[in-house]
Parts: sequence; C-alpha cells; structure tokens
Amino acid sequence: MPSVSFEDSTSPQRRALDWMLGDSYSLALKNDDDRIVQRFALAVLYYATMVENRASWLLSSTECGWGKFYDVTCTNDVVGRLQLVRSRLSGTIPGEIGLLNSLTELNLRNNNLEGTIPTEIGFLSSLLGLYLDLGNANLSGRVPTELANLSNLRELSLHNTQLTGSIPSELCNTLERAW
Repeated sequence: MPSVSFEDSTSPQRRALDWMLGDSYSLALKNDDDRIVQRFALAVLYYATMVENRASWLLSSTECGWGKFYDVTCTNDVVGRLQLVRSRLSGTIPGEIGLLNSLTELNLRNNNLEGTIPTEIGFLSSLLGLYLDLGNANLSGRVPTELANLSNLRELSLHNTQLTGSIPSELCNTLERAW
C-alpha cells in the first residue's frame, strides 16, 4: 500500500479516517478488521473521486447499501463488485482500491478519471473484470505490470485512455476479452 500521511487534513485518506472516527456504525465494527479496512477503502475512493450520488454514500449503515442500486455489491458483507459507470467520477483512482481484495469486478467506465492506474490494483487477485475505458480519456501513464498478478482476470477494457505500454504477456492466457 502507498505510504500515506494523515497529517494533511485535506487528503482523501485523512478525510476518510475523520469520517470513520465520527461514524457510529464504523466505530461499532471495532472487532471486524476486514470490514473496517473495506469501509476505509470505499471512503477513500469516495473522497478521491467525489462519487456522484453523494447522499447515498458514507451512510451510517452497511457499506453494502451505498450508492445506486448496483454501485456496491456484496456477498456476506464483503464487497465483490464496484460498478460506478457514468457516476461522474473525477480525480484519481486511489491505491486503497487494492485493499478490496475480494473484488471480482471493478467497473469505472464512462467517468472523468485522471492520473495513473495504481499499482495496488495488482492485489485484486479475485478480479475477473476490469473496465476503465471510454470516458476516462485522461487516464495516463504505463499499463501497470502488476496486472500480471491478476491471474483470474477474464475481461480487460482500457480503450480510449492515454495509457501506454502493453498488457502483460502473463494475462494473455487467461483473458477472454481485451479491448
């Protein structure tokens, strides 16, 4: 995970931490480290990208109910899918996305994200589908070599971005669709 300083009160990480410390539902999870980490990662994503449906995120209830109907999908309180298509996301994808290690689908299509794909995406070993294409024309930098760690990945969509480099050859045997 990236080194994060919580001293900057405007950083997405610090804002997520401050929110969690003031949220009774988060505080009640004190014995469930996995849920705390999951909730933190989603809160950082919220503050880093300013999710469109602001009123339905950061609720004092399970994070599995946040967002529109299918934004956050869980099984047994574990986030398995993030589908934030056309959610008017702007900003960068935070490295904390890698903390959601049970994700099977990450769909951030048709948004206005910028910057690079965080290398921590390589921690998402359960990922079957990764969709960062279309409206994310400001995603730039090299395709992370850490994508090679996604041995279960079946679909990868990176078109209409400014990304450079190649898809790691290790993925060529598992990918069913790449565009």
